[in-house]
Amino acid sequence: MIRLLLDEMLSGTIARQLRERGHDVRSIVESAGQAGCSDAEVLELATREERIVVTLNVADFVSLDRDWAAQGRMHNGIILVSSRRFPQNASFIGGLVTALDAAAASGALPGPGTTRFL
Repeated sequence: MIRLLLDEMLSGTIARQLRERGHDVRSIVESAGQAGCSDAEVLELATREERIVVTLNVADFVSLDRDWAAQGRMHNGIILVSSRRFPQNASFIGGLVTALDAAAASGALPGPGTTRFL
């Protein structure tokens, strides 16, 4: 089982499908009062809840990861979703759900303080 927090660029459908596969997943878009959170707030929330962030917002989260490392802070991991590997088309949701589930099964998730491209 994985503990994930999907940023608001990702559909609540992804969270629901991962929960159906037995994972502990929250989505910003499903959470009352959290839509519109800054990226820094998303990373803070995920850290408090011991979740890995999943995001399409590669540039901003790479920058946040560097800032946290420079400050000696530790998050629970960030999964950066490649728009090349997962283009926004009809197969996006199913492909991403399958890839996240497979990454969890194979132990290919980022560890604390690290990022990983998917």
